Amino acid sequence: MKTPNKLTFIIIVALAGIALAPSCSKESKRTGEKRERKNPAVTNPSPAFSQGKDSLNAVRNGQYVDLNWQIDTTGRNIQRISITRSNIGVDKQKKVAELDANVTSYKDCLPDEKAYWYVVQLFTSDGKIQKVGPVRVDMDSAGATDYIDMEKGYKTSIIRTDDFATLKWDFPVGVYKEIRIFRYTRPVAELFTGQLMGKRKGTLTTISMERKSQYKDALPDSNSDYWYWFRITMKSGAIIDRGPVKAEYASQ
Repeated sequence: MKTPNKLTFIIIVALAGIALAPSCSKESKRTGEKRERKNPAVTNPSPAFSQGKDSLNAVRNGQYVDLNWQIDTTGRNIQRISITRSNIGVDKQKKVAELDANVTSYKDCLPDEKAYWYVVQLFTSDGKIQKVGPVRVDMDSAGATDYIDMEKGYKTSIIRTDDFATLKWDFPVGVYKEIRIFRYTRPVAELFTGQLMGKRKGTLTTISMERKSQYKDALPDSNSDYWYWFRITMKSGAIIDRGPVKAEYASQ
C-alpha cells in the first residue's frame, strides 16, 4: 500500500468580511443558555516579566486577559509578533494571535477558568525567534460559570467516499485574514503545537472561499483514514483552531 505524506496540504485563502473579529462576544453566546455570573477575579501580573528593556505584563479579568509588552528594537528588525499560551506551563504553547511588528498589546479570550502561561515571540528578519516571557495569570477563583469556547462557534463537517472528502464549514460573521486547512493520517491532538507544523509539505491549491462554503478534496489513498484541521486567522490577529475532524463515510 502506498503510504501518503504525513502532512499533505495547506489551503491558504484571503477572505473579506464585515463586522468585528470574533471574541467572547454576544455573537458567540447566541446558542448558549443565560446563566448567573459571579464577579470575575482580577489578577495582577504574577509575575510581570522583565529582561533588559523587554517586558511583558498580563492582567486577568475573568475570561479576558490584557497583555501589554515593551520591546527593545535596537539591533532587531522585527517582522511580526505572535502570542502563545498554555495551561500546563511553558511547554506545548499554542499560538493564539499573529500580530504586526508595531503592536504592543492584545486582549485574549480564555476558554476556561484555568491558570495560563503566556509568551510573546518576536520573529526577526534574520530568521530568528526571540521570546519575551513567560508570564502566568492565575486561575479565575471567582468561579465564573459562563465561559464561552470560541471554537464551538466554528462549525465543520467532513463526509468522504473512497476517493474524495467533502469539507463543509460555517463560521461566524467576521473579518477574516486567512484560513488554512491541513490533512493528516492520524488524529494528532497537538498538531499546531508540535513539530508536525514544521514538517508540512507544499500547497495543494489556493482557492477563493467564503466563511460558509465547502471544498472537495481528492484523497491520495482510498484505504487510509484522514483527519482535518482548520487554522482560522482573523484580521484582528486572533487565531482559532478547529480539529481534528475525521472524514467519515456517510451513513447507509
